[in-house]
Amino acid sequence: MVVTGVRRCGKTTILIQFINHLIENKAAKPTQTLYVNFEDPRLPVQDSSPLLDQIITAHMAFVDPQGPRYIILDEVQRLPQWERWVRIQQDKNPDMHVIVSGSSAELLSRELATLLTGRHLDLEVFPLDLSEYLRFHGIDPDDPLSDAEKIKSLASAYISASTFPAVVLTPEPDLKERMVLQIYRDIINHDVARRYEVREIEKLEAVATTFMASVPGPVTLNGTKRALCGRVSLDSIERFSRYLEEPYLLFFLNTHSFSAGKRERSPRKVYAVDNGLLLVSSHRFSSDRGKLLENAVFLDLRRKGCEIYRLMDKKEVDFLIWDGTETVVLINVCLDVSNASTKAREVDGLRQAMHQFNLDKGIIVTLNHSETLSVDEGTIELLPYRIWALQRINDVG
Repeated sequence: MVVTGVRRCGKTTILIQFINHLIENKAAKPTQTLYVNFEDPRLPVQDSSPLLDQIITAHMAFVDPQGPRYIILDEVQRLPQWERWVRIQQDKNPDMHVIVSGSSAELLSRELATLLTGRHLDLEVFPLDLSEYLRFHGIDPDDPLSDAEKIKSLASAYISASTFPAVVLTPEPDLKERMVLQIYRDIINHDVARRYEVREIEKLEAVATTFMASVPGPVTLNGTKRALCGRVSLDSIERFSRYLEEPYLLFFLNTHSFSAGKRERSPRKVYAVDNGLLLVSSHRFSSDRGKLLENAVFLDLRRKGCEIYRLMDKKEVDFLIWDGTETVVLINVCLDVSNASTKAREVDGLRQAMHQFNLDKGIIVTLNHSETLSVDEGTIELLPYRIWALQRINDVG
């Protein structure tokens, strides 16, 4: 199994819970489990396979002579050539279960593609979704007797909050902000700069800050270079964008087009893994909850594993959800539709796309507004975010 996600999102907690589950259900003895965290500074990660062999030997010598049946390798991306070692061990001992975890999307792609194809299951972990956030605050969203007003209040707070589990559990606002800022710095310094041996840290930070401030807007390499007053080259911006995507800090959403060339030329929209990170990296989000709401909706779609595009023709649609060879859902996001022209803009964009893709339904996710509109193309449903996120997200895809 491969468990990935941004740092501090709860991967290690899930792994420890899994070990406890095995022991409690007598699927394994405590001595048959082995957990290794490669962020431990005492481990010489540069030694790679010899280090792993030494750990197994030590376990057999001091813990269980039969060796571990369940091995968890946490933050394994720090260890060179780990995947070769895993394959060798599984070939030698089919009864051994190896679970690897890391803060790098590469664990789901290039680093496994050649050696472990067909041999692994994938699990992506994100900061808390709204349902989990409510449970952390003592509310069961599945209970029909839960306080509806409390859910409404917490859903509004969720939009402007960091949802890293440890941050949510911390009551002091000042401490929350410091924790989020430290997570942001650790991602930049450890998951990007150290992993990719970036020496120009100030330029990396400038590019990251520029992208974060652009959420959820369209970005281009040239536009980012202009925003940085030419201080960073196009090659560096392109390279840093890939680096920042790997640890799940940023996501870049392509514009839909049936033309490959047009897709390549079109701006991509940028989103971030946590709204709290946006707030500590750029103060402009404190007064623009509409952008935070759109980022939250994107993250819900990303958690679900949807194939998502931005649609930009004469009018824009925030999210076009694709399934196989066809479009299945069209979604716009608008915090407040009380302004007639704002509402008309969101509706018109969906109507155009509904006609283009022969769909009879569109969705507008709002903060609190609920309404169903009949249009020539079909129906447009306006839903409060809490209703969409808790009850209707499963209708997507």
